[in-house]
Amino acid sequence: MKKFINILEKIEDIFLIFLFLSLLCLSILQIILRNFFSTSIFYIENITRYLVLWIGLLGASIAIKEEKHISINILPVLISRKWNLILNTIINLFSFIICIFLTYAAIKFIKDEYCISHYTLFAEIILPLVFPLMAIRFLSKSIMSFILFLKNT
Repeated sequence: MKKFINILEKIEDIFLIFLFLSLLCLSILQIILRNFFSTSIFYIENITRYLVLWIGLLGASIAIKEEKHISINILPVLISRKWNLILNTIINLFSFIICIFLTYAAIKFIKDEYCISHYTLFAEIILPLVFPLMAIRFLSKSIMSFILFLKNT
């Protein structure tokens, strides 16, 4: 199972690098076209906006994996390690629940958009993909914190 997760994480990293390089190349192409040929490709601005959204959300997911996401660290300094593990369990469970709600909202959003316009934008596809990934990561972190708590008691 761990090998499978490692493969998925490598694919995620490679995909993020591909998105970033695509964003970089499209931006450079647009700059060259505007400055040297007084023209541009109309849709590149929209594509780069979508790429920024994808990179941001995938980057947030990777930040959760590496525990480098934004957090408020005032209580962990004030409480013991044992209670810190319980606090981490609760915070990660709460974050898991929020990501589940966001997944539901993203699916409903895409479904509603499709009912109205009969197509789905590339930018919207990332939402129901990344929120479950974040939820799984928060749930696994919550379980690990709880297991560590049980070992320390």
